[in-house]
Amino acid sequence: MYLSKLEIFGFKSFANRTTIKFTKGLTGIVGPNGCGKTNIVDALRWALGEQRSSTLRSDKMENVIFNGTRNKKPMGMSEVSLTLVNDNGQLPTEYSEVTITRRIFRSGESEYLLNKNICRLKDITNLFMDTGMGTNAYSVIELKMVETILSNKADERRRMFEEAAGVNKYKLRRRLALKKLDDVKLNLTRVNDIVSEVEKKVRSLERQAKRASKYNQLQTILREKELDLCEREMSLYTLQITSIAEKQNELKERKNNVDKDIREIENKLILFRDKTTQVETQFREKQSLLAEETNRLHTVQKNISVAQERTRSLEANLERFNSELDDLFILQEENEHKLHDNRSIVVSLQNQIDKKSSEISLSEANVNQKRIDVEEQKNKIKDYKDNSLEKFKDLSSKKSKLTNLQNDLARNNKNLNSLNDKIQTTTNTIAKTVGYLEDLGNERSEIESKLKISEEAYTKKKIEKETLEAELSGLKVKELEDKSAINSLKDKIDFFQTLITNLEGVSKASKLLLESDGWSDNEKTLFADVGNPDEEYRFALEAALNIVLNNLLIENVDDLTRAVEYLKKNELGKASFFLLKETSNNKKSILKRLNDYSLKKKRKKLESESKFIKWAYELVETDEKWKPYFNKILYNTAITQDLDTALELSAKYPEYEFATMIGDIVKVNGIVEGGSEPAIDDTLFGRKQLLENLKDEYPKLEKQLAELREQIVETENKVSGIDLNILSEEGKILINESTNIDKQISQLEYEKTKADEEIEKAQSEIDELTGSTSQTENLISELNEQIELESAGKEKFDEEITIFEDELKLLENNFNSALEEHNGNKVELERLNGQLQNADNEIARAENSLSSISNSIRKNETSIEDSKSELETLTGIIDEYKENVEEIEVRRNALIAEAKEIETELNKIKNEAAELEQKVNSHRSERETISEDLHQFDINSNEIKYKLNSLKETILDEYSLELQLKEFDDLDHFNFKETRTEVHNLKNQIKNLGPINLLAYSEFEEEKERFEFLSKQREDLLESEKDLAKTIKDINASAQEIFAETFLEIKANFQKIFRTLFDPGDEADLIMEENADPLEAKIEIVAKPKGKRPTSIELLSGGEKTLTATALLFAIYLVKPSPFCVLDEVDAPLDDANIDRFTKLLLEFKTNTQFIVVTHNKRTMGAVENMYGVTMQEEGISKLAGVQFNEEISVN
Repeated sequence: MYLSKLEIFGFKSFANRTTIKFTKGLTGIVGPNGCGKTNIVDALRWALGEQRSSTLRSDKMENVIFNGTRNKKPMGMSEVSLTLVNDNGQLPTEYSEVTITRRIFRSGESEYLLNKNICRLKDITNLFMDTGMGTNAYSVIELKMVETILSNKADERRRMFEEAAGVNKYKLRRRLALKKLDDVKLNLTRVNDIVSEVEKKVRSLERQAKRASKYNQLQTILREKELDLCEREMSLYTLQITSIAEKQNELKERKNNVDKDIREIENKLILFRDKTTQVETQFREKQSLLAEETNRLHTVQKNISVAQERTRSLEANLERFNSELDDLFILQEENEHKLHDNRSIVVSLQNQIDKKSSEISLSEANVNQKRIDVEEQKNKIKDYKDNSLEKFKDLSSKKSKLTNLQNDLARNNKNLNSLNDKIQTTTNTIAKTVGYLEDLGNERSEIESKLKISEEAYTKKKIEKETLEAELSGLKVKELEDKSAINSLKDKIDFFQTLITNLEGVSKASKLLLESDGWSDNEKTLFADVGNPDEEYRFALEAALNIVLNNLLIENVDDLTRAVEYLKKNELGKASFFLLKETSNNKKSILKRLNDYSLKKKRKKLESESKFIKWAYELVETDEKWKPYFNKILYNTAITQDLDTALELSAKYPEYEFATMIGDIVKVNGIVEGGSEPAIDDTLFGRKQLLENLKDEYPKLEKQLAELREQIVETENKVSGIDLNILSEEGKILINESTNIDKQISQLEYEKTKADEEIEKAQSEIDELTGSTSQTENLISELNEQIELESAGKEKFDEEITIFEDELKLLENNFNSALEEHNGNKVELERLNGQLQNADNEIARAENSLSSISNSIRKNETSIEDSKSELETLTGIIDEYKENVEEIEVRRNALIAEAKEIETELNKIKNEAAELEQKVNSHRSERETISEDLHQFDINSNEIKYKLNSLKETILDEYSLELQLKEFDDLDHFNFKETRTEVHNLKNQIKNLGPINLLAYSEFEEEKERFEFLSKQREDLLESEKDLAKTIKDINASAQEIFAETFLEIKANFQKIFRTLFDPGDEADLIMEENADPLEAKIEIVAKPKGKRPTSIELLSGGEKTLTATALLFAIYLVKPSPFCVLDEVDAPLDDANIDRFTKLLLEFKTNTQFIVVTHNKRTMGAVENMYGVTMQEEGISKLAGVQFNEEISVN
């Protein structure tokens, strides 16, 4: 079997469809770096099923698709096909030619084809199993894999040995058997859990029947006791509410008296406040005048202090300026002497520098000449060494070739013995395989019968369970919707209750009047609370009534007057009122009646308009008492759909107002109010009635939710009673067993066919090996003579090199002495230049100092003259300021006396006012206490009412009875606590009984039958577990034996080939981990070439590693050759001698293995029979050209 053809289209740099035809033997692929040679290897590996994008040098698998160039668009698909000639039937298929195709699209989708038929990746993997091909086999070797094979990664190395031994099928069977065993154990665990659960459930159902009887008895007693207790509590709560109402009336009367006292005291306080304001004004005027005089005094005193401080400062400056002037004259004289000395030093240093520069020029010429002499001698030595190295390489190559020939002779003899042993072993394997096939056929028939029965039972139960689960899902969705509706409704109730309690949306003044009892004892009502809108027209009516919704309904003119006076007195703003009892004559005048008659005609005309909906007053729900007031306000307001309609009708009927459905309004006076639709919680009209409607809806929703939950529990019990896991798991177990047996039969048949072929192949190899020994012996004799002659010539050449090296040492010593002298002169010159620079810097500093000193002297003399002049001026100013201070002191003392008299009068008035404030605060505190008591009574009353309502709701929910008020004579002596305890205990006893199942007996019969079925299943699983454990043990024994034998063969071949590639005395070995399972044990490679003793194989050179890996690869090929082998630049680290050994091995093994070599090495190119050149004539697109010796190969 061999690879005959590779077709590439859209893969990496191969944008055009390219077909590469291969023949048996050696094929080379060459080309410059970056032209796409390795892309051919990647294409081959990818078609074999490679799944790791990193192995293909990509971040993700879609990157293998041609990505386009400047002149060619990207492609949407990549396709690679490889064709194998299956002439020896090595692949388990009836076809003599097998084509494998793999495609991938940019969408991420991919597909595999086997002879143009869609298949799975698993099918391709199974096809190549134990053939030496595949993504993890040794059919593709690249340079970086040499490091991997020889590294500490034992798994990579083990896979090659397993592929050669053919134990992958055993490991697969063992893995499947282990998985099946795990599944059986898992199923057994599940069945045990279910059996235990069902057994508990059977016992539980017996107990539930007993609890049901106990439940009925306790429920009857509880009903009698709880009804009697609730009726007595209802009577008690009613009496408590009556008592609280009486106490509230007493507190309201007391609060009115306190309010009257507060008003009298507040009137007196107003008079005191006016008088206090007048006196405070006089006091502030005097204080203002006093502050002005005080500020004027402080200003003058401050100016005197500043002038005196300036005088002292000027005197100190005069003394300092004179002292500084003396110091400057001394410093000037010192800098003049320093300047003269440094100028003399500069002249001397310049002479020394000129002399040293001449000496440096002479020494530099001497150094350059000696450097040239040294370089000429080194070049001469290099030429001689290069010639010596060439002679050494040629000699080494011939020695290596001699060693290889000797190893070949020994290997041929070893291979003959190995092939005879292999024929005997394979014959025994065929006999065992025939026995396994008969056993597996019987087992498959038995499993297929069981599977049919299991599938019928599973389908019936599955349909029943799916129906119930669909019903349950719908019920749970409805439960969530109902719970959400209840929570939303509760939030709305709380929200509207807060709005009403806090009077949100009510004007500030109206809110304060509603909350205060200080202006009226009558009931206080807001206009917004006496009606309720039709819900559809809520926003329209809110807009129409907006101007009066905050109005307070006032029964008489006296209340109206008190309310207005209360707002004025407490400065609380303005409020609007609706006076219910009119004081004017309601009799209409003739003019009014005529006007009404005219409007009546227009009303009928407006009502006939198609866009007219209704009159606003018709949509208000209210008591008969309030209807006249709503009719009066809304009589001329009509409802329309939208603002455009309202504007249109208003233009026709300007006497009427028009409100829209979303709350826009067009008024008679031309005012238009409009905007977005308001939220319902922003409305004020009918808010109380809306809250009552929400409260009525709440218990209905709760009852609906409770009924739904009962239905859910009932359905859940039915669903849990149907367990499909057992039936499903039983079916899966049987299907897995049937599939595994089919695979085992297919694999065993393939192994039998393959074994027959191996016997025939081994006999052919024995015939070929017998005829090659004589030719090898003749070549060994010729090489020995050539090696002796070349060794003598090389020794003479090395002696001449030694003489030239001694002459070089003498020339280098002379050069170093001259260089040292030259460097010393350069250092001395730098030192002299540094001294000259320092002297120049000192001269510059001295000159700058002299200039600065002269400027300072002139500046100090000017400052002395200015300070003397300023001192004379300041003396006159200080005398003038002292006269002004005396005049200001006289005026200030007079103002202080007047202010003290006014302050005394003001304090007297404030003390009297404080006494009145204390009295009014005391009364207010008393009023606050009364208000708090009233509020607390309201809270207590509401709490009792809430308890009373809760009591009624509880009895209604529990027993569906309306609780009636009764009279009891023994309420004072009745023990409520003891009775509540009895009721509580009864409820706990019922609760402790747990859920009561009235269908316990029928469920018990069903569960018992189910328990017996599960017990039978458990026995079957235990038997299956024993059978699988035995199967795994047999597989392990066979695989370990085969692997151990193969390992020993590879080990012997490796040692032999290693000595062929290196020297006969070099050491190499393969060591398997001791006391470990051979199928899992680590395999260590030992290689010690040319007398080296490396502590680790990773310490070998790149070439030595490559040869070691090559030796291992071909040792495996001697045991089990791969149909083809791709070597990607494996020869890169090798020198010419080792390349010759490498190519010789390829030529020897090409009989059984087809080699495809990617290389840059000319010697390797010379050994191949066919060659393809990869070029990139167009940027980014690879192209092929083929040659077979001197004949062209066509490349599509």
